[in-house]
Amino acid sequence: MTSPDTYTAFMMDHVAGNHSAAFELAGDLHVMLSSQGSEAAAWWAAIGGALLEETPAGPPVRNMVMVHMPPAQRHAESSAKDIIRQIDEGPNWRRGLTGVRYAATGTRGARLMKLDPGQSAPMHGHNDLEATVVVHGRFSDGHGTYKRGDIVLGEPGMRHKPQAVGHETCVCLVAQKPGGFWRNFI
Repeated sequence: MTSPDTYTAFMMDHVAGNHSAAFELAGDLHVMLSSQGSEAAAWWAAIGGALLEETPAGPPVRNMVMVHMPPAQRHAESSAKDIIRQIDEGPNWRRGLTGVRYAATGTRGARLMKLDPGQSAPMHGHNDLEATVVVHGRFSDGHGTYKRGDIVLGEPGMRHKPQAVGHETCVCLVAQKPGGFWRNFI
């Protein structure tokens, strides 16, 4: 479901510190739980550092200041650990209208989603970018099957139907720009 260009742009923005708190949390979880994520972050941090070294002296540019700092050194990495701890301790799950259970994370635009084995969320699309990171279990959405640490970037106009696969409960962090309820069914 995630195009290579969207993933590259997401990771570049993540390393540069350009994400909202919800997307930063998704990026940090992906980096912490996935070798692909940690390699992509290290790659873009190295490129950003090399660009910084070649930048002539002048006033610092906000986006260039953090680009050389690995995500593990930023403040949100502890939030990723807090999410793992919250899941392990059993968050306060609330059943949504569709039967899917959700829990608040304390970060605006980010929530946890829980799918029991075989359970699915309704078919839906997105009118803005959505980042879903698998924290436990696996899910399939008609575009692929995703495991712990994988990030799925739902692009505008794409439709999918996440369903837990296997015998484990699937728990994901879902990050999106805050918006109205009906935007999920476009």
